[in-house]
Amino acid sequence: MAVSPGSPGAVTRKSLVLFAAASVIWGSSFLFIRVAVEHIPPAVVVFSRTALGAAFLVPLAARRQAFRGLRQVIVPVAVVTLLDMTAPTFLTAWGEQHVSSSVAGILTATDPLFTALLALWLIRSEVPDRRRSLGLVIGFAGVVALLGIDVRGDAAELLGAGAVILSALGYAGAALLYRRWLPDAPAVAVTALMTVISSVAFLGPAAAGLPRQVPPAGSIVALATLGIVNTGVAYWLFYLLIDEAGAATASVITYVMPVVALFLGVGLLGERLTVGALAGLILIALGAWLATSRHTPGEVLASVRRRWARHRGLSPGRRLRPSRDGRLGSTRERP
Repeated sequence: MAVSPGSPGAVTRKSLVLFAAASVIWGSSFLFIRVAVEHIPPAVVVFSRTALGAAFLVPLAARRQAFRGLRQVIVPVAVVTLLDMTAPTFLTAWGEQHVSSSVAGILTATDPLFTALLALWLIRSEVPDRRRSLGLVIGFAGVVALLGIDVRGDAAELLGAGAVILSALGYAGAALLYRRWLPDAPAVAVTALMTVISSVAFLGPAAAGLPRQVPPAGSIVALATLGIVNTGVAYWLFYLLIDEAGAATASVITYVMPVVALFLGVGLLGERLTVGALAGLILIALGAWLATSRHTPGEVLASVRRRWARHRGLSPGRRLRPSRDGRLGSTRERP
């Protein structure tokens, strides 16, 4: 869910565990999608994933009485759902029929680049500067490097990569609309409602596209994991992380997720570790940092050092291992 960035909260052991869990779970989504779509049509994957996610999130939101007042913003929620879940989950699943899970994970990390680009276009207060412009150039150069070296003009792979990039564009647009239309809406309730809307939207296509034979156990387990763990549990952990450490700290997941996707794809699925993948990963991450960070790296590191020192009762001058923060735009990854 797109949330407004802010100052990083205290970095505690609990927040580190939540951060690691959310990063690994969302980064592994691309692996499970790839395994699932080998034998299950994308429409069935989307329906099953969102329905299982709804089964986890709806009771959670209901227990918190978080659905109160959402009827008044049902239209904005529906629009954000289309851009943030319904279309992107299908596009990513369809795209991974043609590209590797690691490539899909790296391309999804263009989300912050599109957020920065759309913000310059749609938000008058956002003024382009050299840092942001350089970040956009570097980031999209990473996309060109990845596609140019790894895809090399293959039509099917280009279409698959294009679908994943469109999903990232959808996430970016949803982040800006969410910030404008739903700033005070309970995040867990909005996410739960999004899973319900998406599952209903894909009920018909999923019923029409059911495979004639029972898929292998591996695909079924991957699909169940996508719904319960990578959708339901992941969002719950993410919101706990925001409560514990703040939105800025949670936003770092954007940069960890493609690394997880790359290592899992190479290590477990036997995907090739190519120069294009490494170049694309580094350039996209660097470009996203430059395009969306409000602070210089030195300011960010100094801020986190001070918070670590206050939390642990240490002298601010003592050397510590810092975390990065200070990004703009969406802090939620929704592969």
